Amino acid sequence: MEWIVVDGHQDIAMALLEDEGWDFAAPASEAHALSLADAKSGRVVLIFGTVFATAGYWGDATPAESAERQMGCYEDLLARHAADLFRVESRGDLKLCQPGGPIGLLHLMEGADPIRSPRDLRRWARRGVRVVGPAWNTGNRYCGGWDDARSLTADGRRLIAEMREHRVLPDVSHLKPEAFDAVLACDDGLVVASHSNAHAVHRHRRNLTDDQIRAVGERDGLVGIVLYNPFLGEGDVTINTVLDHIEHMVGLVGAEHVGLGSDLDGGFTPAEAPRGIDSVGDLRLLGEGLAGRGLDGEAIGKILGGNWMRVLQRTLPE
Repeated sequence: MEWIVVDGHQDIAMALLEDEGWDFAAPASEAHALSLADAKSGRVVLIFGTVFATAGYWGDATPAESAERQMGCYEDLLARHAADLFRVESRGDLKLCQPGGPIGLLHLMEGADPIRSPRDLRRWARRGVRVVGPAWNTGNRYCGGWDDARSLTADGRRLIAEMREHRVLPDVSHLKPEAFDAVLACDDGLVVASHSNAHAVHRHRRNLTDDQIRAVGERDGLVGIVLYNPFLGEGDVTINTVLDHIEHMVGLVGAEHVGLGSDLDGGFTPAEAPRGIDSVGDLRLLGEGLAGRGLDGEAIGKILGGNWMRVLQRTLPE
């Protein structure tokens, strides 16, 4: 069966800026697991291209400066590959995300450091940022991350309120349990974990507990499976390891609340991705694996792409 694929987390701009010789249009090399050619061959119809501008990562540049540089990178990609990429800005645009057509691109801000004040979110939303994680590992004025004991701050609560007003999704990946709970306590709206796995399958601090997975499902959100080996397991990590995480989550919240957030090219090479997945073009192989484990075609279609489409139908402007 030919399913469509939506990838909820790809660090495209970061990878391009760190490797200026990389040809994004050519098939992925051994140094990368992502390319426009591989995405098209793998029936990827929509990508969340991240803005990763946490303080200190880009040297002396401020987070806002780093974010602007990454947005410039995306603008250049859209201009140079207009036949193959377009920016998704509304629910209507989702209808254009079809196999063989141009791939939709919208943005996820991984850590809200570039947002100078909660009211500044409006400007980023207008530029295509539709998902925001309040903090990355290091934390910021809005929230503590995994390396920071603080929970959601007063500014953080105001930021969540602005996100709801401007139809931007909160992303609870990278948050400690206290911050995770604080985001959910702000209101009862939909949330996602764009790139997180199951702690019960592999005990890693970046993975979500069963209770956290259920909490995301109860908000009608989804958890995007991330394909970084240290978050998946130990030893020989394969496609079957990924399927173990998906199957566990489906058992908790149903197929309606699981998706993909591969993070391929998120600072690691294909050698650090599961054996059997060499590029984003191989994400569709997860569908074959899930079919082998007894999931029906409708459930697989939801996991590979349909659930992200549903979430965006609920949150994007008309």
